[in-house]
Amino acid sequence: VLSWSDESNAGIPFKWTTTASPIGYSTTQIKTLIGSTTAGALTDADRVLGQNIVNYIRGDRSLEGTTDAKPLRVRASRQGDIVNSEIWYTGGPISNYSMGYSAFVTEQKDRNPVLYVGGNDGMLHGFSATDGTEKIAYVPRGVVIELKKLADPKYNHQYFVDGSPMTGDVLDGSTWRTILVGSLGAGG
Repeated sequence: VLSWSDESNAGIPFKWTTTASPIGYSTTQIKTLIGSTTAGALTDADRVLGQNIVNYIRGDRSLEGTTDAKPLRVRASRQGDIVNSEIWYTGGPISNYSMGYSAFVTEQKDRNPVLYVGGNDGMLHGFSATDGTEKIAYVPRGVVIELKKLADPKYNHQYFVDGSPMTGDVLDGSTWRTILVGSLGAGG
């Protein structure tokens, strides 16, 4: 699971390794994630809440319940609902361009096919088209402000990553690449 850090202006793993070590988000992003409006440095309580929310979004169910010890919303499934996002299949490229594209097609002809889809669990997902295992997920920075709601026991459904993704092959300078583009759809 990946995300975007405003602090480093780069992609980061969406994973909180220890309570004291945030995930690479800026302090502002973490405060946004946990719904804090206080100024200043993160408190220990902020870090614990942030870690719990990140772990929950990643699929950890250990704090789902109805007690003080298990305060997070109980889900029927780790996978969020898919409402408006259409599934996009990406397999090996098809050779129909010039400018060195045939070499790219040859190089990528056996790449693993992936199904991409947006989920209202705050992530764009990529699943293996051969066995269904999740290969990648991305938490867009535009949904970070709303993620806390997913863990709230009083949660009412809302859209998060509800747009349809797509891929395309592009010539980036002198190198061909397959680019994945998605949108928040109704979640934006």
